[in-house]
Amino acid sequence: MASWESIYQAGKQLNRYPFSDIVSLIFQMKRDNPALKVLELGCGAGNNVVFMASESVTCAAIDCSKSAIDFAQARLSERNLNADLKVGCFTDLPWPDECFDLVIDRSALNCVPKPQIEVALQQVLRVLRPKGRLFSQMYADSHPAHNSALNATSEFTTGFRYEGYQDIDGLYFASEKDVTLLFGGFEKVNIALSTSQTLSGNILSAQWSISAFKPDTDQVG
Repeated sequence: MASWESIYQAGKQLNRYPFSDIVSLIFQMKRDNPALKVLELGCGAGNNVVFMASESVTCAAIDCSKSAIDFAQARLSERNLNADLKVGCFTDLPWPDECFDLVIDRSALNCVPKPQIEVALQQVLRVLRPKGRLFSQMYADSHPAHNSALNATSEFTTGFRYEGYQDIDGLYFASEKDVTLLFGGFEKVNIALSTSQTLSGNILSAQWSISAFKPDTDQVG
């Protein structure tokens, strides 16, 4: 989306360090699969990609912002690391069928409207190997950015007034029912809701963490 390109062009949200949940997940899965192959959706400035590449994980990533991809590539080049980076959209992943063991979505899919998320998840199922895993984090509909927005809908919320979100064109916020329906094509779906709040009980943030697996094609039917 145009706003994300302008955000990265302005030097904002250029995260330098990998997120702790991604670090833990990669180390966990790499113990069982040293040849782990990972795709990150919405890699931004490459903080997670640089970490994975530095741990000898074969990784690919896609982002809608050319500035973000350029920044991520520069970080990789500085460290003599490699990753397959693409500028593009989640709804048309430029990789062949069944080529990844893990797909990571850290609050990237929720940057597009719900119908596009549905298409993107079909693409994720396509590029995942049988029994491959998706780890997704998605904003929950109890998030104050959603509830305080000028145009809060079940498809895509715009007009943010919540601090830190005003530069963003729009986001999707999911209910528990939404999560169940969106990830219906996967199996072994586990979801957890994480919230932070003040001592007086005011919610500051709310996010779903979803772990889901592609069915084993040998067992389907």
